Amino acid sequence: MDKARMHTCSVCKSPMVHTTVEHPYWYDNVLVALVHDVPTWVCQLCGHRYFDPTVETTLQVIVKDYIKLGKTFPIPTTPYRAVSSVLN
Repeated sequence: MDKARMHTCSVCKSPMVHTTVEHPYWYDNVLVALVHDVPTWVCQLCGHRYFDPTVETTLQVIVKDYIKLGKTFPIPTTPYRAVSSVLN
């Protein structure tokens, strides 16, 4: 999605703003990571979040090793970072 273009919330139809958030990443009802500075669209009225598809894929790449560790590992916090070399 183009950041310059206005986005409308699919839940309440209100305007959305592009920002960064702290995102808990869950896998099979287990919190596996807390990722900081994730780019997202957030509804100004209801707070619904929308991640662009590339962000969703990037989150999956960032936390894949944490998913393998599951409940046996303390919940890590990690910054959101570009992983374009993995996505290409």
